[in-house]
Amino acid sequence: MVRHPLIDDVVGTAIVVRSASPVVWLTESLASLLRRASESGRTVVLRTGREASVTPALRHALGVHHAAWAVDGPDGSLRDGRTGVAASGIEDFVRRGPELVGPPAPGHPAATDSVRQISIDLTLRHHADRAVDIGAAIEALCETVGTCPTHWGTSEPLTVPWDRWVVTQYAKHEAPDVSTSYAHGDGFSATMTAHLLDGVVVETMSAVLTIPEDGADPALASRLLDAVHRVADEVEPVFGVVMQRRGDADHLVRAVAHEEPSPLAVVVGPEAAEFLDRDGEWPPARTTTSGFGGGGLVVRFDDGWEALEAFLDRIDEDRFLQLVGGAPLDPAHDEGALDGHDRGSHATSGRSVGGRSTGGQGAA
Repeated sequence: MVRHPLIDDVVGTAIVVRSASPVVWLTESLASLLRRASESGRTVVLRTGREASVTPALRHALGVHHAAWAVDGPDGSLRDGRTGVAASGIEDFVRRGPELVGPPAPGHPAATDSVRQISIDLTLRHHADRAVDIGAAIEALCETVGTCPTHWGTSEPLTVPWDRWVVTQYAKHEAPDVSTSYAHGDGFSATMTAHLLDGVVVETMSAVLTIPEDGADPALASRLLDAVHRVADEVEPVFGVVMQRRGDADHLVRAVAHEEPSPLAVVVGPEAAEFLDRDGEWPPARTTTSGFGGGGLVVRFDDGWEALEAFLDRIDEDRFLQLVGGAPLDPAHDEGALDGHDRGSHATSGRSVGGRSTGGQGAA
C-alpha cells in the first residue's frame, strides 16, 4: 500500500500529520486522509506549533472524523489544541480520545483579543412537497446581523462564489449520502450538511456570526425569532441551539482559551415539540417560550447554562435522534458543546443534542 504523502509518523493506531504552516486548511489531500483513516479505525493527530491556527472547516472535519489536534510546547510538552489539556504523548489521543477532557495545562494561554459572536446550530427537515433549497436557512439567519456568505466549497480554500442553487445541486448529487460543505463571509463562517432520510432531506447548518461589541442587543432575540418564522415557511426546524461566545475576528481557531460561552435560546420544531416532557412546571424555570409554525417553540434562557440544563431534562433524546436520523450536527461546536462532564472545559452534563458530541468547526 502506498503511504499517504501527508503522513509523517505512525504511532500505534495514530497517524501523525505535522504542519509548520501558521494556518492549517482543510485541503483535498487532508480531507481524503481524514476520511480514509476514520473508515479504517485510525486516529489522525494533526501536530502543530503553539502559534498555529486551524480553519473552521478543518476544526469541523477533525471532529467528524474523530481526529486530534496536538500542539507542541516550547519545553517539549504536548497539549490538546482544542481544550488545552496536557498529553503525555501521541498515544493519549488514542487512549483517552481525540479531544482530551480535563483542566487545561498551566501553559495554556488565554485569548488576548477576541470579538463577540453568536453561534447557531440548527437541524431542518425539508417539506416533501416543496423544492429543496440548501442554504436558505443560513441566509435568513445571517440577515439578522447583517452579514451573509460570500464563498463556499467542500475543501479549502473556499473560492467558489456563494450560490444557493449550486450548493443545493451538490447536495443532491451526493444524496442519499451525507454531503458536507463550508461557507464564509465577512464576520461569518458555517458548515452545512444534508442527507436523505426516508425520502425527506435533513439539513444541518452550524454557523458563527460576529456581532457588535457594544453590550447586549435587546432586539437580537426578536430578529432571530423572525428569521425562524421565515425559515419555517419553507422547511421544518427540528432543533437548534443559539449561543453567545467570544472568538477571533478572523474566525480561525487558535490554541487559546476563550471565556465560557452562554446559551441564549433553543429552537424546537413542531414535530420535535411533541417529544418534550411538559409535566409539572412549564415552561421550565428560568426560561420563556414563544410559539411558531403550528406547535414549534423558541425557548429563551434567562440565566444561560442552568436554564439550558433545566430544559434538556425535558427532552426525549432518543426520539429526537430518530427524527433527524443521526444528522451530524455539532451543537455549539468547540465552545459550549452539549456533551461531556466539565462545563469549565466548554461542556455540560454528559449529554449530546442533535446527533453528535463535541467536535465542531469552531464554528464553522
